[in-house]
Amino acid sequence: MPIIRSRAWVAAPVDEVFAFFDDPANLPTLMPPPVSIRLVRIEPAPPRPGSIFEFRYGIGPLQRSWIVRLLVRVPGERFVDETLSGPMARFHHSHTFSAARDGTWIEDRIDFHVGPDGVLGIAIDFVAGLVMRATFVWRHVRQRRLLRRR
Repeated sequence: MPIIRSRAWVAAPVDEVFAFFDDPANLPTLMPPPVSIRLVRIEPAPPRPGSIFEFRYGIGPLQRSWIVRLLVRVPGERFVDETLSGPMARFHHSHTFSAARDGTWIEDRIDFHVGPDGVLGIAIDFVAGLVMRATFVWRHVRQRRLLRRR
């Protein structure tokens, strides 16, 4: 299965950066236009391992449900989530936060597979990987702006 890795630095303390990413209400601010995403529910709340998040996302009127389970949550350090239902057959995403000089490193690792299996699936995964990499470029710019020290 394909794996995407992303690493970005922001000029903000690790606790502030973790708190921003720990709040699913901030996810829409990190999505590139024209993609919209909104949080429908979290059960149980506040987020903790085992919590289920339901989002609605898409472009314009083409919206669908995306359900995610939080697997690991270590405040100030990392969290890991996986898709239960949504756009991909597999989507396992780890977010790691490390204090650095004058800021924080944010590292993402996504293990994914859109499907189907075989040659067609490989081609679809390749295109999905390109889209996700472009999304991370957008996110890096946005998170630097949103989390910059004032």
